Amino acid sequence: MRSLYLGIAAATALALSTAAGAAVSVNSGTVVGLNNPDPSAAGSIQTVGNVTTVNFGQNAVDNPDFSAAFTLHNDVAGLYTAIVGTSDFNNVIFDSASLGGNPFHSTASDGSQLRLDQVFLGVGDYMFALTGHTAAGAEGGSFTGNITIRPAVPEPGTWALMILGFGAMGMTLRRRRRTALAQLA
Repeated sequence: MRSLYLGIAAATALALSTAAGAAVSVNSGTVVGLNNPDPSAAGSIQTVGNVTTVNFGQNAVDNPDFSAAFTLHNDVAGLYTAIVGTSDFNNVIFDSASLGGNPFHSTASDGSQLRLDQVFLGVGDYMFALTGHTAAGAEGGSFTGNITIRPAVPEPGTWALMILGFGAMGMTLRRRRRTALAQLA
């Protein structure tokens, strides 16, 4: 009985603990062509719970072609999702984007939004690169985007429920075995 109480206490402590957020930074030395928000500037990297978001953008893109790049460093392996979009649909068109060599795909027929679906990336440095152009005759435009990093391991609450489930199954099997032995005697 004592071990049951210890197991419940351990599972409760695990369920109430918080998951470690990814320690993410952007190397400001490799930020090229980005401003407002600059991904290396204070406040551009936000962690809420165990999800980290890196915001970036460019207010005045070069005519007719533009490119942007920065290096993202992550201390915790995770599932990465990313999206790049523009509200200037008629002027800014994205040609390509990649994170760590993983290409984005277009989610809008007009080229105004690119997305990278969940890709697992380990601990290390990853280059984000983006290219695009402005529409013929356009006087420039702007774009914003973000990279969202989620942990690849289950959260503590998930582990706690799994441990409690195994414990309950073990107790059920143990009770059934005692009943069967009593009937044989």
